[in-house]
Amino acid sequence: MAQPDPLPRSSLADEVAGELRRQVLAGEVAPGAKLPSGSVLAATFGVSMSVIREAMSRLKHDGLIRIVQGAGAFVEAQTRSPAFRMDVHGQQDRLAWVFELRLAVETEAAALAAARCTPQHIAELREALTDMEAAFSNGGPGTDADARFHQIVARATGNPLFVEMYAFLASHIAAAIDTARLNSTLQGTWREAHDEHLEIFAALHAGDRLGARAAIQRHIRNAAGRLGLDTSQV
Repeated sequence: MAQPDPLPRSSLADEVAGELRRQVLAGEVAPGAKLPSGSVLAATFGVSMSVIREAMSRLKHDGLIRIVQGAGAFVEAQTRSPAFRMDVHGQQDRLAWVFELRLAVETEAAALAAARCTPQHIAELREALTDMEAAFSNGGPGTDADARFHQIVARATGNPLFVEMYAFLASHIAAAIDTARLNSTLQGTWREAHDEHLEIFAALHAGDRLGARAAIQRHIRNAAGRLGLDTSQV
C-alpha cells in the first residue's frame, strides 16, 4: 500500500503525469500499449490512488492516453503533437546540446524558484544535500540525491512544465553522468559538485534570484566540463 502523500496531491500528480508523459513522448511506451494498473503505478511512484487518478486524468486531457472502462489506460496511437525525441547515447555533440538546453531551462527555473520556493521546498533541498553528502562519505556517487535536488528546484517554480522538462532532460543525461562518475580520472570532482549545490541552495534560501541563476549556471557549466563538454559559447 502506498504511503500517505508527503506533498500536496496536485504537485505529486504533476510529477507522476510528467514522468508518464515523458515516457510516452520519448517512445518508451509504445502507441497502443496498456499502462500498468493504477495500483501498480501507485506502488511504483509511492503515492496514493487519488494521485494516480488525477495524473491519468491529465494525460487523458492531453490526448496521450485513452481510458477504457474495465480494461485500463492505453497509449493513444497518435498523440495530438509530434513526439520530441533525443538520442544522445554516444553522441558528444548532442549531449552538449542537452547541456545547453539545461542552461536555458534550469537557469530560469532557479530564478523562479528563488522567488517562489516554500519552507517545504527548502527542507526537501536540505535533505537532498544531506543525502548527497552521505553518499559521498560512503564512497557512492550521490546520483539519486543530485537528480532529486534539481527536481525539487523545478517543482519550486510552481510551474509543472519545468518539472516535465527537467524529467525529460535528466533521463537523457543520466547514463552519461553515471559513466563519467565511474571514470577514475573524475573521482574527487564530485566534492566540487556538492559545493556547487550548496551555493545554489544558499541563494534559494535567501530568495536571491540573481544569485540562484548565477549559481546554477556555474554548476551546469562545470558539470558539462566534468563530462568533457564545452559550453563556453553559450
